[in-house]
Amino acid sequence: MREALAGRRAAAEGDDAAFVDADIALHAATVASARNPVLTDLFGEFAPVLREGLIELLDLLGLRGTDLRHGEDAHADVVRAVEAGDPEEAARLTRKELESTLALLQSTP
Repeated sequence: MREALAGRRAAAEGDDAAFVDADIALHAATVASARNPVLTDLFGEFAPVLREGLIELLDLLGLRGTDLRHGEDAHADVVRAVEAGDPEEAARLTRKELESTLALLQSTP
């Protein structure tokens, strides 16, 4: 997960597609850390659709216009919680990030 987090950070300087690919790689590493083959397969199945949706979301909300590393701190916090073996904290942080994104979507005209 640390390697994937570093990859996401490095991809921030690239275009939205490269950034999303690195973001999805981080999420895939996080899912794989659960060691649940069903969950891993499920993530793999919807990753292509997720990729397209995230690229559109970045464009729609202009999230990287002012912050190329959008969400870096939140993602790093989730990685730390997973590494610490604290699933409740990881879930709380993930919900917080999703709620923040939902609020941005709801405020978009």
